[in-house]
Amino acid sequence: VSAEPNHQARYLTDCMSHLEKRSRQLLELRYAQDLKPAAISKLLEMSANTVAKALQGIRDQLRSCIERK
Repeated sequence: VSAEPNHQARYLTDCMSHLEKRSRQLLELRYAQDLKPAAISKLLEMSANTVAKALQGIRDQLRSCIERK
């Protein structure tokens, strides 16, 4: 069994710690609280499209960070 997923989880935690507060807040609402972009947009007074694009950008940042490690 490979230890790769364990390393990735650790890398993810490290990479997330380098995100801006707003980005961490969006991730928390989307994944920890399981809210859809439309619900997040109402909470944060942003458009749903802006939330979806921001989340995609954050996921891209995290993927790049993990791949660098």
